[in-house]
Amino acid sequence: MNIYRQIWIYIKFSVKLFIKKPGFYTLKTTIGSFPAWRAHLEEKSLMSERIPWLTFPSLHFLKQKINSQMIAFEYGSGGSTLFWSENIKQVISVEHDKEWYARMKSILETRSISNVQYFLIEPEPGNPLDKKDPYNPDDYASDDDAYINKSFENYVKKIDAFPPNYFDMVIVDGRARPSCIKHSLNKIKINGYLIIDNSERSYYLASFKFDNSRWKKWDFPGPVPSSYSFSQTTILQKISE
Repeated sequence: MNIYRQIWIYIKFSVKLFIKKPGFYTLKTTIGSFPAWRAHLEEKSLMSERIPWLTFPSLHFLKQKINSQMIAFEYGSGGSTLFWSENIKQVISVEHDKEWYARMKSILETRSISNVQYFLIEPEPGNPLDKKDPYNPDDYASDDDAYINKSFENYVKKIDAFPPNYFDMVIVDGRARPSCIKHSLNKIKINGYLIIDNSERSYYLASFKFDNSRWKKWDFPGPVPSSYSFSQTTILQKISE
């Protein structure tokens, strides 16, 4: 695709975002993110680029916050796993897809990456008569048709093996995200971060009320790597118990 077509697509999504969220910040971030967006278009692999599939404005924010002593838990693996492994002390990552897990595990071993604990936890069959609601954090369900009548309970509950206030970051970018959010909240340290991708899907956060005295919240809409459409990443910082 030539650059003029790329610019037109970018302008179209930028205008839609500005109509939805008008203001100087939206204008600044969409203009500022264009060079990075063009450099990481869909022809390139997030794995080879070692970049999370989060919005560019959120990545800019996170790069200013992370440090080499941090420990993160990650729901969903990929380019993000490689990025975190290069920038923080330790990553615990869970993956639900067997084929993707095998591919990712091979990359970790080939590159001798030793600071990632990587787990495959596949969904389990559920009762087809027991209709689960992906919007309900207590149902451990995915809204993907490929996982109808599948339970992600064991996948979600992997984080429960760790003590409260253990992680500097929890990244929710996998399946059954409302359930993942619920189980993550007490695992995050004071001043730690909860990162929720694709938060334009409002049901991810609909079940939760984040008290301003306990959490700071930022929404980062905008372009994402390897995609022609825009998304939103929400970051919450725990500031007190």
